[in-house]
Amino acid sequence: MLYLFLASIGFIAYTYAVFPLLLHLRARSQPALSAVVPERWPSVSIVIPTCNEAHCLQVRLENMAALDYPASQLEWIIVSNGSTDGTETLLHSAFFGYPKRKYLHLPTPVGKSSAIKQGVALASGHIIVFMDARLPVSHNALRKLVPYLLYPEVGAVSGELVLSDPTSLAAGNLGLYWRYEKWIRENESRLYSTTGVTGALYAIRRSDFKANRNATLLDEFDTPVRLLKQGKRTLFVAGAYAYDKASDNIRQEFQKKVRNLAGNWQSFQANPWLFLPSSNPVWWQFLSHKLFRLLVPYALITAFLSTLLGEGTFLDIMFAIQWIFYVLVAASYLDMPGTSNRVMNLFKVIIQLNAAALIATLRHLKGDRQPGKQ
Repeated sequence: MLYLFLASIGFIAYTYAVFPLLLHLRARSQPALSAVVPERWPSVSIVIPTCNEAHCLQVRLENMAALDYPASQLEWIIVSNGSTDGTETLLHSAFFGYPKRKYLHLPTPVGKSSAIKQGVALASGHIIVFMDARLPVSHNALRKLVPYLLYPEVGAVSGELVLSDPTSLAAGNLGLYWRYEKWIRENESRLYSTTGVTGALYAIRRSDFKANRNATLLDEFDTPVRLLKQGKRTLFVAGAYAYDKASDNIRQEFQKKVRNLAGNWQSFQANPWLFLPSSNPVWWQFLSHKLFRLLVPYALITAFLSTLLGEGTFLDIMFAIQWIFYVLVAASYLDMPGTSNRVMNLFKVIIQLNAAALIATLRHLKGDRQPGKQ
């Protein structure tokens, strides 16, 4: 039992700490691509799927109008995916008289992937930039992203999600976790390629676009993976921002995480070549970052059971430490006095993420599929 416990703890430590450090050391020796300002900016089509988000669309349209990019080279396309809240009326009013602003209203929801496909079919730009109807982007976002697509070996470029000032400790720690994730993506990008993009802000060439399956849960993973199979890199571009607010709603964040992690399993099943080092140029990063994260919950369970069932002073102490840890997290979830602080809320986020990974795996094994959320 001792060796089983040590192996479990070693796996967890590798996934969360050793891998990111090794990745950073390897990436540090690689020269970073520099953004070359083109003599003439290529044409860009912004594609945004939306469903019942009329309450935030006006602000979103104002944000798009303020983008720092040549207006003659910029096209807007918004797909109303079964909206019933007046989105079509708002778009008709806002787009009337503007030939470079197009919208498509779908009377019934068709799923995010299908909505994106129909939006791209209307696009005429050389480059497609995907955005979110709810999240504004920085004014320089297009000028930050587009130059990297002038490199023929680059297939996609991703902006970064920035969480606004949190209003709670839990939201603050989610922001801390996201900054940790961005650091990993920056290093993966520099070493060769990331295997994910920020869904609220990323760009590809129109010629490279191929629609994902209608039931795809995670376009943000499937799209760069498909490009990777073609030998093209996906880069993470710091400074191109999509702005969001860290949610205080633990349940909402949990459901979102379950969906995203279930989408990873779905993509793994659809792309078995990812597990072959001879086919996947980022095989090590893929296993260590994407797959191992989904297996950490089982390592946590194994570590707990090995100390529960094992014998010896060391295992007894390790069992007591784990027991205290889980009791404190449970007490924090129940808002018991003295359990609301940054440390306890960080522990809650860690447990939440691993519980989401566990449930996502079980749902995938049961065949529980939910269409991509708008």
